[in-house]
Amino acid sequence: MIRLLFLVFLTYLMCSSAVAEEKKPFVYDDHGRRDPLWKLVTPEGAIQNFETDFLITDLALEGIMAGTDGENFAIINGRVLRQNDSIGQFVVERIGEDMIVLKQGRKKFELKLKKEE
Repeated sequence: MIRLLFLVFLTYLMCSSAVAEEKKPFVYDDHGRRDPLWKLVTPEGAIQNFETDFLITDLALEGIMAGTDGENFAIINGRVLRQNDSIGQFVVERIGEDMIVLKQGRKKFELKLKKEE
């Protein structure tokens, strides 16, 4: 009888913990990329371009590479860019050793490499 009560109690604990875990909301981690569940085509049939909707806070400078002829390359959100290339509404104006300058219209923004600890 005690074994049966113990098994019932143990089953109750296992079921209640499983139910508690199901109540947590799922949060999708996009790893800085487009959510694969977003629609690619508008209801009118046009292809959506999510790159034009970047905010400066969406952009991450991941690395800078020095070219052989003095031309530097920047890696932003996984894309390799050089001076005058664009990403979304931003144009790469200058690439330094540890930072880049992006231009959006008349506004200029600086992105810096994050120091690894």
